[in-house]
Amino acid sequence: MKIRSAELTLFPSLVGMAFLTATTSAGARDYFDPGLLALTGGQSATTDLSAFETAGQIPAGSYLVTLFVNQVDLGQHQLVFKADKQGKVEPELTPAFLHEMGVNTQALPAFIGLPPDVAIDDINALIPEARVKFDFPQQRLELSFPQIAMQANSQGAVDPALWDQGVPALLLNYSANGGRNWQDGQYDGGNTVQTNMFASVRGGLNWQAWRLRSDMTYTYNESRGGSTNSESNQQTQFSNTYLQRDIAALRSEILVGESNTENDVFDSIPFRGVKLNSSDDMLPTSLRGFAPVISGIAQSNARVTISQNGNVVYQTFVAPGPFRINDLFQTGQGGDLTVTITETDGTVRTQTLALSSLPVMRRPGSLKYEFTTGRYNGGITTHSKESDFVLGTLIYGLPYDVTLYGGGLMASDYASMVAGGGVSLGNFGALSADITTSSTTLSGQDGRQQGSSYRIRYAKSLLETGTSIDLAAYRYSTRHYYSFSDFNSQGYQLSEGQVPWVLERQRSNFQVQLNQQLGSWGSTYLSLQRNDFWGNDKVMNTVSAGYNGSYRGVSYGMAYSINRVKGDGNWPEDRQLSLNMQVPLSLFSSSPSANRTYARYQMTHNNQGQVQQQTGISGSALDDRLSYSAMQGWSNGNAPSTSSLNAGYQGSKGMANMGYSYGSQSRSLNMGGNGAVVVHPGGVTLSQVLGSSAAIVSAPGAGGVSVMNGNVRTDSRGYAVVPYLSNYQNNSISLNPTTLPDDVDITQSSLNVYPTKGAVVMANFATRVGYQALVTLQQGNQPLPFGALVTVDNASDGETNTGIVGDKGQVYLSGLPEKGQLKVKWGSSAEQQCRATFNLNKAEAPSANNPIRTVSARCEGA
Repeated sequence: MKIRSAELTLFPSLVGMAFLTATTSAGARDYFDPGLLALTGGQSATTDLSAFETAGQIPAGSYLVTLFVNQVDLGQHQLVFKADKQGKVEPELTPAFLHEMGVNTQALPAFIGLPPDVAIDDINALIPEARVKFDFPQQRLELSFPQIAMQANSQGAVDPALWDQGVPALLLNYSANGGRNWQDGQYDGGNTVQTNMFASVRGGLNWQAWRLRSDMTYTYNESRGGSTNSESNQQTQFSNTYLQRDIAALRSEILVGESNTENDVFDSIPFRGVKLNSSDDMLPTSLRGFAPVISGIAQSNARVTISQNGNVVYQTFVAPGPFRINDLFQTGQGGDLTVTITETDGTVRTQTLALSSLPVMRRPGSLKYEFTTGRYNGGITTHSKESDFVLGTLIYGLPYDVTLYGGGLMASDYASMVAGGGVSLGNFGALSADITTSSTTLSGQDGRQQGSSYRIRYAKSLLETGTSIDLAAYRYSTRHYYSFSDFNSQGYQLSEGQVPWVLERQRSNFQVQLNQQLGSWGSTYLSLQRNDFWGNDKVMNTVSAGYNGSYRGVSYGMAYSINRVKGDGNWPEDRQLSLNMQVPLSLFSSSPSANRTYARYQMTHNNQGQVQQQTGISGSALDDRLSYSAMQGWSNGNAPSTSSLNAGYQGSKGMANMGYSYGSQSRSLNMGGNGAVVVHPGGVTLSQVLGSSAAIVSAPGAGGVSVMNGNVRTDSRGYAVVPYLSNYQNNSISLNPTTLPDDVDITQSSLNVYPTKGAVVMANFATRVGYQALVTLQQGNQPLPFGALVTVDNASDGETNTGIVGDKGQVYLSGLPEKGQLKVKWGSSAEQQCRATFNLNKAEAPSANNPIRTVSARCEGA
C-alpha cells in the first residue's frame, strides 16, 4: 500500500526526547508538554494528553484485545474500556463474561444478585487479589484471579452453560455418482452398454435441542445390447429415521426412531424404538475412556510432568504432601508413562508406569450405560421375526484399573445375559473377558436351546521394540448359542447383495491387529481374522499385511491380502500381492509445480496368475483443491491394456470428480460429487459434507474471505459453513484478515463456539463495510493538533469507529460511508471540539495497489 510521503520534521526526535528526559518520583504522573508539537509545523492548538500522563493509562474506547486469564490464552475479544470513579480507564467486565472465562461466579457470595450483563464497578471488591493488566502496544489484556475463585474444572472441561443448541436449520447432505461402460462384444458379436447411478441424501431438521434425521438412497442399473434383452431396475430406500436430543443434566441423550444399539457389551442390534444412553462427548476430554490414576508424594511445591513416547502429555504443580492426578487424557496403547517430579530445590525423581487398556475400560468411578426398548429392524434377510425386546447395559470403573460390565436382553422366546470385566496388567498389557448366555425357543424345535459364548480380548504396546498389539481377541460359542440376530433371522431368506455366510452360526472367531515400527526403515502391519461355523466345515480367512517405508522423499510399500471374491455361484478365496512406489518430481526439478507432482508405479499379482501393472503421474494444484492422475495399465496374457484419467476438485461448496478409462475392448466414463445444503435464519448456504455439528460463519459484506478451518471461503453474502466441529468442546473459528476485501474491516478475527451434538451454531463476525481514507483535518488554515480523537458520527454498525490524529492533521479511518460527519475532540472545552463533513466522491481515486482514498476536510465549531 502506498501513502503519500510527508516531509521530514523534528517531531519524532522531540517526542523521544520529551519522554526520555522526563524523570519523576514513584507514583507521580509523567508530563509531556503538548507545546512541543507546535515546533513541528507552527500548530498553536494543543491537545489534552492527560490520558497518557499516567503510566499504563489509555484513552477510553473499544479495543480488540488478546485475553489471558491466569496465563491461559483465551483468544481475541472486543472489549469496551471506560474510566472508573478514580478516572482510571479499565475494561468493562460483566458477571456473565467472567463466568464464561472460567470464574466461579455462581459460588462466590459477592456475585449473588448481580445482573449478569451489567458491568462491574470494582473487580477487587468482588474478588480480592484480582489483578487487571493491559499492555496497550501489544493489545494484550491479562486477568489474574486466585485459584479458589475459579471453576474447579478438569482438563478440557467446558461449562455446560456455554453449550450452544444452535439455530433452527434444515440440513441436506448429498452424494451422487454415475457411470457408463461400453463393452465391445467378443463372443456373441454384440456390444453392451451398462449404466449405473447412485444417490444418497441425509436430511435433517434442527429445532432447539431436537434433531430429526433420515437417510434416503436411490440406485439405478441398466444394461442394453448384447445377446440378451435390455433390462433395468431401480430402488429407493428410506432408513435411519429418528428424533434425538441431549439431556445435559444426565450427561445423556435420548433417541426415538431407527438406529443401532451400542456394541461395547452386546453386539450392535438394529432396532426401531427408544434408546437412552450416557454420552462421553459431554464429559471433559480428560475424563473420557480410560487412563490410570497417578499418585505420589511431593516434598515441596513440585512440578509433576507426565510424558509418553518422549512427548509431554500432562504437567501441573502440586503442594507438598500426597497428590493424586485423575484427569489425564485418554492415552490408548501408545506406550508407557514416565512420571517426573521436580522439587523446588532441583531434586528430580522419576517413575515409569506401564500402560495398556481396551475400549471397554473406564476410569475409577466412571459410569456408562444404555437402555433400549424397541423392535428388531435387521435387513440381512428379506423378512425377520421383528421381535420386540428390552436391553440394558452397564460399564463401571473401579479402583486399581479394574472395569466391570454387564447387561441383559429380554424378548419373547429369547433371553440373553452378559457379565465380564477388564483389567490393566501393567507391564503385561490389558485383558478383558466375558461370558454371554442365551436361552432360545425356536419354531419347529422342542424345548429351549441354551448356549454360551466366551470372549477374551488383549492389548499391549511394547515401547522398547516398537510393537503394538492393538487388539487380539478370541470368541467361542457353543452349538446351541444364538445371538439376537441369529434368533430373528432363523428360517428367512437372505436379502439380495448379502454374502451367504452371514446366516451361518459362528462357532469361533479369532482376530489380531499388530503394528511394528522399524524406525527409519518404516513400519509393518498385520490384520488377521479367522471364522468357522456350526453345521459345516467352512473356514473364512481374511488377512491384510504390509510394509511401508520412505527414503529421501520416495515412498514405497508392499501388501498381501486374502479375501473372498464373488464368482459364478460361489465365493472363491482371492489372494493378492501388490507392490507400489511413489517418486516426487521435485527430486529432478526445482519448478514449484514439481513439489506436488509424483510419478507412480503399482503391480498386483493374484492366485489366478494374473499380473496387472500401472504407471503414471498424480498431483495436486490450486492449494491442493484440485487433484489429478493419468495412468497407463497393462496385464499379462490376453488381457487388454487400459489408460485412465481422473480429476477431483474440493471446494467450499462440495466436491466433484470425474474419471475416464479406455481400452481396446471397453470404455468407461464416471462422475460424481458430494456436498451439503444448509438452510438457516440467514438464508441458504452450500457446504462441504457436514459432520455431526457445524458452524455458520456470518461476516456481512465480506465475500471471498478464507476461513482458517479447512478449505472454506465465504460466499458473496459473507456466509460460509465450517462442516466439522467437536461436540460440547471449544472450537475456535478464525477468518484470515489478509483475504478481506479492501472495503471491509473486522473487529474480531476469531470466535469460540461450543456446539451440542448435531447443532448448527452461528459464528457472527462484526464487519465494518465502507471506504478506507486518509483524512487531512484543518481548522482555519491550521491542521488539527496531534492526538485529537476523531469519531465517525452515527456509525451505521453501532460500533464506535474512532481514530487519532497524527502529524499534519492526518487521521486514518476505515469503514466510512461515502458521505458523513466526523466529531473531533482534543480537550474538554467547547473551543477544543469541532465537526467536519467529508465527501469521498471528491477524494483522490484509489488504485489496486493502494485502496486508501485521500481527502481533506475543514472542521467547524461543534
